[in-house]
Amino acid sequence: MIPKYVPKFSHTDWIDNEDRVQAGGKNGFNIRFHNLESEFEVLARDHLNPVIDALSKAETCLSLVPILAPSKQVDQPANPPLTPPTGQPLPQPPPPVHWELVNDIAQKPATATEAHGIMNITLPDGVEIKALLVTGTRQPPDGVMPTVVLRRRVVAGNEGAEEIVRVSKFGTPAAPATQARVDNRSHRHFLQVDLPTVPVGDTVKLFCFQITYQ
Repeated sequence: MIPKYVPKFSHTDWIDNEDRVQAGGKNGFNIRFHNLESEFEVLARDHLNPVIDALSKAETCLSLVPILAPSKQVDQPANPPLTPPTGQPLPQPPPPVHWELVNDIAQKPATATEAHGIMNITLPDGVEIKALLVTGTRQPPDGVMPTVVLRRRVVAGNEGAEEIVRVSKFGTPAAPATQARVDNRSHRHFLQVDLPTVPVGDTVKLFCFQITYQ
C-alpha cells in the first residue's frame, strides 16, 4: 500500500534587518535547499513513483515448457485378433498423432505424420496479452510448420473458443489483432498446437512457448 504523503519540510521566513543572508550555517541557503532536495526525493521515491509504476505496468514474459496433452484421438481396430490368420500379418496399430515429450522438449514422434496437442495456460488476472512467441526447430526447414494458437473459452460452457493470437513461425513473435485482456472469472485460456500431415522422416521439435503481457 502506498503511504499518504505528509510534508516534512517547513520554511521559516527570514526577517528583514534581523537575519543575515548567507550560504552556510544552520539558517543559510545551503541547508534550506538541501532540505528541499530531501523532501522531493522522499516524495518521488515513496509516493509518486509507486503510483506511476502501478499505472504503467512493465511488460512481463511467461516462458512455458511445451507439455502438451493429446487433442485428437486415433481410431483403434475393433477386437483385433490375438493371432494372425495363416499367412497374414497382424494389423499394425495406427501411427500416433500426439506430441511426444522428451525431457522438456515436445517433438513429433518418429513414425507420426501429424501431431496435435493442447495445453492449459494460467495468466495473471487483468493483464493485457501483448505477444506470443514459439521456439523450436524443423528439419527440413522449408517444410510445413506447426500452428500454435492461444485461445480462450468461457468457463461455464463449451461454446466456440475465441482465438487471441496465432503463430506459425519459430522465433518471430505475433501480436493479437485486437486488445486481449485476461478475465479469469469469465474465461479459461489454453494453447492449441497442430502439425498437419508431413512426411514420416520430418523432424519437428518445440522448445518453448513465451507469452508477453502487461
